[in-house]
Amino acid sequence: MKKIVFSILLLCFSMLSFGQLEEKMKAEGVVEGVIIKKGKEIKGFIKKEGTAWANDKTFPAPWEFQDEIRFISEDDFIKLKKIKRKHFSKYGPKDCDGYIYDGQLYESVKYSDMSAVGLNMLPVRMFMHKALEDKISLFYYFDTPPPVVSGPDGFEPYYIECGKSQLVYKIGEDGKLKMAGNMNVEKELADCPMVVEKFKNNEYKTIGDEDNNSKLNKLVNKAIFRANAVFMAIEDYNKNCK
Repeated sequence: MKKIVFSILLLCFSMLSFGQLEEKMKAEGVVEGVIIKKGKEIKGFIKKEGTAWANDKTFPAPWEFQDEIRFISEDDFIKLKKIKRKHFSKYGPKDCDGYIYDGQLYESVKYSDMSAVGLNMLPVRMFMHKALEDKISLFYYFDTPPPVVSGPDGFEPYYIECGKSQLVYKIGEDGKLKMAGNMNVEKELADCPMVVEKFKNNEYKTIGDEDNNSKLNKLVNKAIFRANAVFMAIEDYNKNCK
C-alpha cells in the first residue's frame, strides 16, 4: 500500500514539474532543442524563430533557421529563476555541426546558389533543414528577403516568395550541394540505368496541369514538374540502387 501511495505521489510530482516546465517554456518563447558540436549532442532550449510580420499579417519565415540561433542549456534553463537574453548563447553555422529545433534537424553546410547571378553565387556556410539522409541526401533551402524594399505591398510579396522551399541534393558524404531541379539525371545517376531510363521515358509523373494559355505559366509549371520528377528519381535511386 505504501509503495502504491509513493508511486502516485511521484507521478503527481512529475506531472506538476512537467506542467511548470511547459509554462516556463511558453513564457520564455523557447522550444526543446539540441546543439550538435563535434559529434556531441547538448540538450537545451532554442528561442522560437520562423515568423515574420507585414501589413498586419504573419508569415512563415523559414529562412531565419539558416542564419543563427540562440540556445540555453537544459540545466541553466531549469535552475535559473529569471532568464535574460545574456543567458542564451548565439550559434552560427561556423560554431557547430548543426542543431535540432523542435525535432527537425538543421545541418551546417556550405552552399552556392547558382540559380541567379549575384552574391548568392559565392559559397556560404549556413544551417539547412535536412529532409533526407541517404546515398543522395536532400535539404530544404530558402531565399532570404532583401533588408529594404519599396512599393505599396512592402515585404509581403517577398515573404510569400521566400517562404517557398527549394530542394537541394548532395551525392555521398562529401558531395557538393546543388539545386535538385538542375540535376543532370542521365549523368549523375548513370550508375543506376533503371532510374535513368524511367526518367528519360517520363515515367516519374507528377500531379498538375500544364495546359495553360500563359507562356510564362507553362515555363513555371515545366520547371516545377521537372523538380518534382527529379525528387521522385532520387527517391527511387535511394531505394533501389547501390
